[in-house]
Amino acid sequence: MMKILFKPLLAANYCASKWIVNKKLPKRVIPTALHTFTTPFAFLSAGIYCVVIGSIEFKFKTFTPIFIGLAIVMLSVSLYIEKKAKNSIERWGIKKEYKSLSKNQRQNRNTFAFLFFWASIILSFYLGVTFTGGYLVK
Repeated sequence: MMKILFKPLLAANYCASKWIVNKKLPKRVIPTALHTFTTPFAFLSAGIYCVVIGSIEFKFKTFTPIFIGLAIVMLSVSLYIEKKAKNSIERWGIKKEYKSLSKNQRQNRNTFAFLFFWASIILSFYLGVTFTGGYLVK
């Protein structure tokens, strides 16, 4: 199930990382791919966290507990997904798949990775503004 859902996205992020990373530093491709793969999920979890915080009746007096909870949620989701994705790159043969792609297919995957990355950040921002707007109104 996880392979069906996440393999195209992980392959797209690996492809984008090969494009972004300097050719002289090939050992940085996998960390970059993992970072670009986990960041959207961390931001989506932050958006869901904002929905939960904005939906409860209790309102915090300061922003400190909100930011601490946000950091805990984002880091835990990011570390969990990074651990799973690190093993999946080798197991699913994403490096071999990258070598067999044409230039057009690589560009399509770069576009997919770019769109998913920015769409998740925009969605997270929207959820944060929509559901935690009550904290900004005095």
